[in-house]
Amino acid sequence: MSKYVSLTAIGKDKPGIVGAITKVLYELNCNIEDSTMTILYGQFAMILIIKLPAKFSQKTLSSKLAKLSGLSFSYSKLSSVTDKKTKKQNAFVISVYGADKPGIVYKVSEFLAGKKINITDVQTMASKKTYIMLIEAQFPNALSELKVSKELSALAASLGVTVSLNKAELSRI
Repeated sequence: MSKYVSLTAIGKDKPGIVGAITKVLYELNCNIEDSTMTILYGQFAMILIIKLPAKFSQKTLSSKLAKLSGLSFSYSKLSSVTDKKTKKQNAFVISVYGADKPGIVYKVSEFLAGKKINITDVQTMASKKTYIMLIEAQFPNALSELKVSKELSALAASLGVTVSLNKAELSRI
């Protein structure tokens, strides 16, 4: 059996979700190696990377999690994991602001992929007046920040949004 698994959970936000899920993991002697949790449109969403104990039962985990009402779970064995979080060298933050419309995430992410820029985190927020997208990304060492900035500005103009590119100063915990 895989030593590591990913566990995702989603459900209507309410107090106690994190405690309930992590209690199950604790009782099964699972260790949380990495996680991200957020609220999206009133839905609590969680992704965990879990290190499994030597004696582990998927059936027991599924049974205990099924008792937590209002939550949907997904479980995947991981064939490989990076030992620990990789250092974020050449890390940048790309900010996109403008009127919301379909295709902004697609066009910007397609541009970045074409430059071999790895997206490490994305957050989007839309209100009645403004759409905001914040991207954390790792640039290849040989890539020119100035050239990417100019090309991003041209893309932004075609999308009717404003974009900024800044070297990331803070790293994730």
